[in-house]
Amino acid sequence: MDRTFVAAIGAALTLAALAMPDPHGAIASSPAVAPSDLPPPNYTPPATGQLQDYRVGPFDVLDVSVLEVDNLSRTVVVSSTGVISLPLSGDINVTGKTTDQIAAEIAHRLGEHDLQNPQVTVTLKDSASLKFTVEGSVLQPGVYPITGPMTLLQGLATAHGPDPVADEKHVTIYRLVDGRRISAVYNVDDVRGGKVADPRIYAGDVIVVALSGKRRAIRDYAPALPLVYLLTLIH
Repeated sequence: MDRTFVAAIGAALTLAALAMPDPHGAIASSPAVAPSDLPPPNYTPPATGQLQDYRVGPFDVLDVSVLEVDNLSRTVVVSSTGVISLPLSGDINVTGKTTDQIAAEIAHRLGEHDLQNPQVTVTLKDSASLKFTVEGSVLQPGVYPITGPMTLLQGLATAHGPDPVADEKHVTIYRLVDGRRISAVYNVDDVRGGKVADPRIYAGDVIVVALSGKRRAIRDYAPALPLVYLLTLIH
């Protein structure tokens, strides 16, 4: 292949890599700390399966079941003001209450409508707060439920892992602490190798996997480059 053509392609490849978004750009908007210094959030909601003390909030989804009274059983979404509406029971403010407390309140109201000893069960079907987010260069970005103690590697696996153009040396965890969002950057290769502890992921965290400008440029320009030249770029 003509050396001039290869040089031109190489220059285009370099410029393309430089034109990629700065993986640190998003971090500038949030105070950054060392990975070992990223604190837990002020309040950690309990994991699913340990919800007896969970306090219901706006946009949570509740299953309300009244034994042997199917027309009073239903799934409801807590409004933005923390209220649910049920037949006979009317509007109930459930913000800050446990599911057992809500069930007791519904049973009390139904008892006022001549239902004898109503057996009410309220369960949390989906929580707006028991979720974390994975964004950036992963195969399936999205919002995922926290189903128990979770780490960064488990969180990335939930999103089916980094994609082929990810920069795994720059994976950022954003977290709300004391009313402000702070961040820490992790090298996933170091975490996998045991050089750095696999950090805990909490509800409300946002994981962002940076884009590797070089990898993306190589992917986009690879068909026009000879194999030997590609190998020099990769290394």
